Amino acid sequence: MIKKHIYIAALGLAALAAGCSEERFDASGEGSLSLSASLKGDMELVSRADDQALAESCRILISNEKGLVRRYIGLGQVPASIDLVTGRYVAEGMAGDSVSASWDKRWFKGREEFDIKAGETTPVKLECAIANVAASVNYSEGLEEVLTDFTMTIGHDRGSLIFEGREERTGYFMMPSTSKDLTYTLKGTQINGEPFELEGTIEDARPATEYQLNVTYTKQTTELGGLVFSIKIDRTEKVVTDEIMLVAAPAITGYGFDIAGTVTGEPGGIGRQTVYITSATKISSVLLKSDVLKEAPVLGGDDCSLLAMSEVGVEALNALGINFVNNYNEENNSTIFQLNFEDTLLDNLEQGDYTFAITATDDQNHTSSATLSISVTDAPVITLDPLPEDITNTTAIVRGVVAKDGPEKLGFYFWPEGSAEKTYVEGTVIPSRYAANTEFFAEVTGLKGNTTYEYVTAADDFVSTVVCRFTTLNDQLPNSGFEEWSDHSDGSEMPSSDPNVIFWDSGNHGSRTMSKNITTKETSIKHSGNSAICLKSQFVGVGTLGKFAAGNVFAGKYLKTDGTDGVLGWGRPWTFSPKMVKLWAKYEPKAAVNKKGAGDRLPVGEMDKGIIYVALTTDATSSYEGTEWSCVVKTKTSELFNKNGDNVIAYGEYVFETATEGDEDGNGMVQIEIPIEYYKPGVKPTYIIFVCSASMYGDYFQGGDGSLLYIDDIELVY
Repeated sequence: MIKKHIYIAALGLAALAAGCSEERFDASGEGSLSLSASLKGDMELVSRADDQALAESCRILISNEKGLVRRYIGLGQVPASIDLVTGRYVAEGMAGDSVSASWDKRWFKGREEFDIKAGETTPVKLECAIANVAASVNYSEGLEEVLTDFTMTIGHDRGSLIFEGREERTGYFMMPSTSKDLTYTLKGTQINGEPFELEGTIEDARPATEYQLNVTYTKQTTELGGLVFSIKIDRTEKVVTDEIMLVAAPAITGYGFDIAGTVTGEPGGIGRQTVYITSATKISSVLLKSDVLKEAPVLGGDDCSLLAMSEVGVEALNALGINFVNNYNEENNSTIFQLNFEDTLLDNLEQGDYTFAITATDDQNHTSSATLSISVTDAPVITLDPLPEDITNTTAIVRGVVAKDGPEKLGFYFWPEGSAEKTYVEGTVIPSRYAANTEFFAEVTGLKGNTTYEYVTAADDFVSTVVCRFTTLNDQLPNSGFEEWSDHSDGSEMPSSDPNVIFWDSGNHGSRTMSKNITTKETSIKHSGNSAICLKSQFVGVGTLGKFAAGNVFAGKYLKTDGTDGVLGWGRPWTFSPKMVKLWAKYEPKAAVNKKGAGDRLPVGEMDKGIIYVALTTDATSSYEGTEWSCVVKTKTSELFNKNGDNVIAYGEYVFETATEGDEDGNGMVQIEIPIEYYKPGVKPTYIIFVCSASMYGDYFQGGDGSLLYIDDIELVY
């Protein structure tokens, strides 16, 4: 039986244009969508985090005849209003976990078609219903007198659940495309010790429906004795009885300006500014904090709660030049809160910087904060902080704002922190007019990764004294000098400070089954720092029992030992595009020996060869036991990396044909350069594969017993 049903909803807002004087749409061919999404199903929520998790996992897809046009992950990411060109659309919603069989994972799906008309806001309600088939079991009283150790297995060819004893939980199933039927099997032991089994089928099992298997029995009175079992199936459609609201936190936006930026101007030239707070439910509190509020002593300090103010407080706030309108729509349970900062306040501010911190809380206890920043200045331009999304490893977009009309030339000076040498770059204005409160920007290129830079704005002969800073992204591989080491619980040496948080891994986890580490920390042969990494190829085993193992290190994870073979996950997330790899190495090869694994790729007696290669890929195309990788290597079945694979966009390698000659300081390390060739120029990578091996044919268990490859200070060059 269904014990509780909960309705979960997340509401969007209509366009703000309804309360504004300016026309929202720029072209007659555009309209907007106001989307509300809901999840319906039988939920017994353990905590408030349960409904938030569903809201955050919800995916909203909007498509037209040409394909996908909008995609949002999480209800909180769905804008209050979505601008779309006129035409026919389909909104689809998905939330939860699509699992073949589970006690607690449920999946919701919904679909709604709609039309967008020019100049109009179209409200659409997208209802996502539970898509699972549910099943439960109920046994008649006294069953234990005739059947013990009983279980009921329910499922299909993709998954099943075992109801042990009088299991009261409901099971949830996603039906595969290959079958629409649920099968069940009742097993147990009869009093006489004989096994009992009864099978059956629930044909054409329907989503959003629970099937309860009621198990009853009757005793036979014939001299043969025995039992007659029957299973009656009751079908119940899901019914919604309760409601829980899922809403995104209130949104705080500036009208005609970016609330994350700064409103600038000369004394007397700031003008009226309005901030909107929109919420998919009722707003319970709006807090305002600013030193400006101290000018009205009756407010009692630098902050006030707008919705809790007395009439005297509201009048004092209005007299100061701040007022608000709280528009709560009870019918659709939504709010548009308008907070006005009048020109009588802002145009009378003296030169300086001012902030008005705003914190809004709704009746679901979701909170958002934003700050209205005002800069009153005689300077023609002001330096602004860069946006985090505008900073890469080699480039950044620097920003400024025109504080007053008049400048003819706008630009920036930038330099590495601590450097006296400055570089000038001309600024670009959007829109293309030199007017107050107009932002301008420039893209600076050729930067070095993981480096802090400083910059200032310039206008004609004026150079700002306000310095802003940014740090470029780290575009080098973690622990690229192999200075960090730790020990894994299985005894493996790990090139990481934490054996459970790794970028690099090796075949040590396999060789440790024979108490050997083929990859180790090296402190005597190194290029810089305290250590390098040593890869030693060797036969791992006793007598003829064992295999040849190549000393190796790779970006990824050793997943499993399969007999005497390894399963490796290769590739780490990566979005940069290096042109070359530089590193320091020393190689000491040995001749291939007549051990298990010797073969035609490296005949016995020939000198071993080492290899280093790097590949950039676009997707995680391989999976293993629930983990995703750019490539899964299985030496047992010779499933190896293919440098010409469909997801490989760039590749470079270096083969050590002979021993290295050594460098001037006598430790034998030389610098190696590996150019990277891009097969698909312009395609951005998502993963990097990096492999070093003391034996080039180690994947085939061939190489020299004792071949050594030392690696230090890997550098990606851009």
